[in-house]
Amino acid sequence: MEKIEIYSSKKKSLLLLIASLIFVIGGIYMFMNAENFTGYRARSPLFIKTIGIASVLFFGLGIYVSIRQLLANQLILIIDKKGINVNPKKSQTEFIEWKNIKGFSELKIQSQKLVIIDVDNSEYWIENEENGIRKRLMKFNVSNYGSPFNLSANSMQMNYAELMKTLNENLNKYKYNA
Repeated sequence: MEKIEIYSSKKKSLLLLIASLIFVIGGIYMFMNAENFTGYRARSPLFIKTIGIASVLFFGLGIYVSIRQLLANQLILIIDKKGINVNPKKSQTEFIEWKNIKGFSELKIQSQKLVIIDVDNSEYWIENEENGIRKRLMKFNVSNYGSPFNLSANSMQMNYAELMKTLNENLNKYKYNA
């Protein structure tokens, strides 16, 4: 039995950590030297300090997330002969059998490419979701993109083209040739 497990990317987590550190340092610098940044656009040091604090808080969260991803090798996606498990650790309801998958399509939001998993009965997946926030997110995805499931290769060990190729090859192998 061929089973493909796709984990989070350490390289991308390291880049997130470096970028977050730079923005936290920049936020601290802005907060400490707010008077030096007042000029044409921002006349108030309070406004500059607020931006500095927001930068430290937001990108501080980025530091936390990136360190967590670096320390734990997170399993993001499992592909096997039975189907696809989109979030193996978070939700057991997101195991999608090949017979329920119509295909995969591409969604491009600005320069970010997402894989849309076209399923045959979107309402079934929404009804079976127990987490209220995830259920609302799935409804949003169905109303905007036509499917409750989408994948981004940004945090994965493989790029978008490899992910699409792997998914389509396995769909052809297990659904259409079964």
